[in-house]
Amino acid sequence: MSKKLYIVGNGFDLWHDLPTSYWDFSKFAYELLSEIENYYALDFNQYNPWHDFENALGDFDPDAFFDSYNEIDVSADNFRPSFIYGLEDEITEQTNTHVDTIREAFTDWINQIDVSKAIAKLKFPEYSLFMSFNYTSTLQTVYGIDGNRILHIHGNSEKLDELVFGHGEEIHENPAYDEDGEPTGDMFSDARGNARYPLYALKKPVDEVLARHEDYFDKLHNIENIIVIGHSLNKIDHPYFRKINQVASNAYWTVVYYPEELESGFIQSLIDCGVNPEHIQCYEYDIWISQITTDLEGAETTHMHSIVC
Repeated sequence: MSKKLYIVGNGFDLWHDLPTSYWDFSKFAYELLSEIENYYALDFNQYNPWHDFENALGDFDPDAFFDSYNEIDVSADNFRPSFIYGLEDEITEQTNTHVDTIREAFTDWINQIDVSKAIAKLKFPEYSLFMSFNYTSTLQTVYGIDGNRILHIHGNSEKLDELVFGHGEEIHENPAYDEDGEPTGDMFSDARGNARYPLYALKKPVDEVLARHEDYFDKLHNIENIIVIGHSLNKIDHPYFRKINQVASNAYWTVVYYPEELESGFIQSLIDCGVNPEHIQCYEYDIWISQITTDLEGAETTHMHSIVC
């Protein structure tokens, strides 16, 4: 039974010079993102970390979407109640198209990334387990790791999985009644409600994912060392890290990150997930690679750019 778990995020692929950043996606899907940016609290023309894009999906503005399709003038002489039903149907159709288009653009982008161009930088210990938050097959293609040892928790493009991405924001329902007990709705309420669909459709189903992979998490009881490479530890994915810590509560954590990122943020994120702060170490990539001891068990560096970690 392996005693090491490697958790890899998008920074792992970026470290291998793969074009998997939000900026790469924004260039690939520029036309689409330019069309929809008015509905989101993010300027798609500016550089942002990948998790900011996912967070932005939770800032979808259903009122702006509704207004862009509502051309009904209820005071007009030719107004008919049937116009309202027609608007409801149109909003439903347009929100479905909106969500499908984002998903298709994202999937098309992932599918065209060629991981075979990457060069191995590490030598992983035999029988280690892996949890990848990436949709790519870098671990299999570049490192030759058996796919049975890897959980692609959000799907793997090579397996034609449905890719899981989205925001982690709590969705607040509009109250049906005001503080005086009066109904808050009007003739457009159903259409406005239909315009909220992207908020639900583009929310990351973390609880469902955890339930689906419960057997995998049960295998982690004997894990002693957890090495996180290139994951931002953003709040969207905190439930996964809480679950890992619950199962492998005595494990020691090593986080590998880019120099421009703040070590304190990673430590606090893990503490928020219940990890003992005395069990956390953080290293910048270059420092991690150059160290004689690269993990808590004292594996030795065999080459500056080829290490046993």
